[in-house]
Amino acid sequence: MKQYDAIIVGGSSTGSYFARQLGKQGFSVLVVEASSEDKVGTNYNIFHMNKTDFTRFNLPLPKENEDKAYEFTGSDALSAYDHYPKPHELTMIGMHKHAWLMRLIGEAKKAGVKYQFASPLTDLILKDNRVIGIKCKDKKGEKEYYGKLIADCSGIPSVARVKLPENYGVENFEISDTEQFYVTLRYAKYKHEKDYVKRQRTWPFYKTWEAPSADPTGAILGVGATLNFEKGERIYGEFEKAVKLPEYEVEYLERGTTPYRRPPYSFVSDSFIAMGDCACLTKPHLGEGVTSSMVQVDIAADVIGKLLKEKKDLSRENLWPINKFYVEEQGKTFAGMLATLIGATTSTAKENEFFFKEDIIFSKASFAAMAKDQNITFSTSEMIGVAMKMVKGVVTGKLSIKTINILLKAMKNSEAITLHYDQFPTTPEGFEAWCATADKLWQACGKMT
Repeated sequence: MKQYDAIIVGGSSTGSYFARQLGKQGFSVLVVEASSEDKVGTNYNIFHMNKTDFTRFNLPLPKENEDKAYEFTGSDALSAYDHYPKPHELTMIGMHKHAWLMRLIGEAKKAGVKYQFASPLTDLILKDNRVIGIKCKDKKGEKEYYGKLIADCSGIPSVARVKLPENYGVENFEISDTEQFYVTLRYAKYKHEKDYVKRQRTWPFYKTWEAPSADPTGAILGVGATLNFEKGERIYGEFEKAVKLPEYEVEYLERGTTPYRRPPYSFVSDSFIAMGDCACLTKPHLGEGVTSSMVQVDIAADVIGKLLKEKKDLSRENLWPINKFYVEEQGKTFAGMLATLIGATTSTAKENEFFFKEDIIFSKASFAAMAKDQNITFSTSEMIGVAMKMVKGVVTGKLSIKTINILLKAMKNSEAITLHYDQFPTTPEGFEAWCATADKLWQACGKMT
């Protein structure tokens, strides 16, 4: 019976990046992917990545006329009535998702990684209540594969994680319909040359955006919403009534979802790790999960690589540093962002306009921080200044007391969540008590829906 060092369920961006990182260290890796090779990563035509992330994660650069679509610099966030732009000047690269993913898979294969496409997972193999392998079904029937580590990188379906026994150490919840962000993209062609898009525009109140397209005469018009796509369409209709877009024709639509809930408290247990969308690692402020997942992958590949080289057991205790390092690197920041956003999305259009005008909540500093995946912090003097502006808003009828109370509660919850995650245990000891407190804090935050 052949045993791989790692079996990865799911071969899209997270799974293939993790496979490459382990393969380059000389470990035997098998990637089992439900889709056929020609269908991997075809849920969207175009996706964007910060240009600096190619260096940060040592990623293959896309090539002109192959997988690279275009490049642009700059984004402006605007108010509910299309005023008071808050710019940042990051450079983004737009890529054809499937074509670029084939480039990443090619790098993984060069590192010795083996792929088994069109092989959906059917079950986990357990021995003495420990995951030791998986069962998959291909056109020839069901097959069994064994590994020292099983990594679930299967996205929202979380096909391996949801099959874990109760109390295995990683939560086996399903990501419900109400815990997803529903995104619709309109690939549009603008009718007049003066309207051609050179940089991105976003309208946070409507969760809508306009981005450059591979076609220089066109644009990608996006909207995201909780609950369902129909809600997104209603919001987009309200958006078009409030914001005058250039004349355009829609060429085609794309739809997809991302997770929109807190991640599992622990990603790891004996011989198992949950990663990427399966672990709800999307950026709360953007809904993008490719590079946020790579942060976790790099941590995991380093910890697991050392354990395998030292021939140590991939037990829950030995894998635990992955949890701690991720929380320190990114987890506590994203938790604080999510708690803040739950309150920040409750304002009216009129109140949103006031926030943009007065540089409160939706400020230049906050957008600059979020562009770098950083949480915004305030000094005492800055908090006093914000409070005085809010009082002005109430006096002039631009803000309601209810909205202020909700925002103050969200800021308080964000601070409490961030501080609690900063105290994430360094070992499994004390984890249950930490989770009990975390549950209470998240219940106080409420949900995006």
